[in-house]
Amino acid sequence: MKFEEIKNHLRGIPHTPPEDGEVLYNFILSNKPKNILELGFQHGVSTNYIAAALDELKSGKITSIDREISRSENPNIIELSEQTGLGKYINPIFARSSYIWELRKLLKYNLQNPNDRITFDFCFIDGAHSFEVDGFAFYLVDLLLNENGIILFDDIDWSYAKSPTLKNEDFVKNMSDEERNAEQIRDVLELLVSINPNYKILEIKNRWAWVQKSKDIRDNEINDLYKKQSKIYQIKSLLRTLIK
Repeated sequence: MKFEEIKNHLRGIPHTPPEDGEVLYNFILSNKPKNILELGFQHGVSTNYIAAALDELKSGKITSIDREISRSENPNIIELSEQTGLGKYINPIFARSSYIWELRKLLKYNLQNPNDRITFDFCFIDGAHSFEVDGFAFYLVDLLLNENGIILFDDIDWSYAKSPTLKNEDFVKNMSDEERNAEQIRDVLELLVSINPNYKILEIKNRWAWVQKSKDIRDNEINDLYKKQSKIYQIKSLLRTLIK
């Protein structure tokens, strides 16, 4: 399906704007991943942008996982996929708790079926946005990701304190100031991804970070891009402290 056609189908449905959808769409066309994993989908807008590109390629599958509550979205991912006609490329999974348990099920399947392992070429992490969940998700996804596979992290500058829907929730108010204000996906990048010798950060742009898995990366490789971004972040933090 051409981009303009899928954009018209998805117009006005949150939360993936057309400009982000186009980035995802073009990435799929350029890199041609066969098996895709998406953690967090809500309505399924990003899912359908990806599926539209798979339709252009005439091959591929996206396994998309979110919580059971996403069934109540209007439209939900199944309804939206029926509207776009792209359902054959999409495998939605509704988790009772979180995608962590579903990743555990995939890993257990692979352990029991070594000759029929489920692996992925690309993973889009756009779900919990917390260090606790997505830090662990990174380690689990790594076990499912093929060599040279790519992970895209969304909302690297997100925090509970900035969230209009969560900042006033009791569980957020009960957090320490440090946890509430932490940009937790950036923490995943800085504390987990950047120190992993099998990963390199390809690009940090706007709210997205693209990272690639490769066993050819050496322990002492310097990731100049991330160091630059981290330095800017440190300066911003210092400025915020001084302003206070």
